[in-house]
Amino acid sequence: MKPLKNIALIAVLLVGIFSFSKSENSQSKLNIDNLNVLEILSKQDVSCRPNSDFLFYVESSLVKKSRGFNTVNARVYMIDRSTGQYNLLASENVAIPFHKDMIALDYDSTKTELELVTLVNGDKIVGNDNSGNYSFSELMEYEMVYNSYINSTNKLLNLDRSI
Repeated sequence: MKPLKNIALIAVLLVGIFSFSKSENSQSKLNIDNLNVLEILSKQDVSCRPNSDFLFYVESSLVKKSRGFNTVNARVYMIDRSTGQYNLLASENVAIPFHKDMIALDYDSTKTELELVTLVNGDKIVGNDNSGNYSFSELMEYEMVYNSYINSTNKLLNLDRSI
């Protein structure tokens, strides 16, 4: 009975080791230099059927909790569905108020109150952390990216904001 347990243990270990390959984890960056992302987004907003070639995804993480609002870092990615390659398009810090009718933000920023960009739902872009190739506020004008942003921040902060 003991040799049967040893053989079973070795078989499970070998299957576990060889089932993970490095080719699955090595995803390279998508080359967006020769792609016009804004044109792709505008075509997807106009057509009734979305383009199946690219996916636009917003990922968010909590930066700071403050009195009256949370600061979230939102990053917009473009993913090629056929190859799995992705690239960062834009990244910004966004202040999400607890109440929609919040008048002022007490936020330490290099931008003045006049320079703060307000999104449709009342969120304010407060950081100047744009490390991508495109403007975050410009990408938020497209429905696909904006809906992904709302879903990501709702999931992060456990909110129920409508799209």
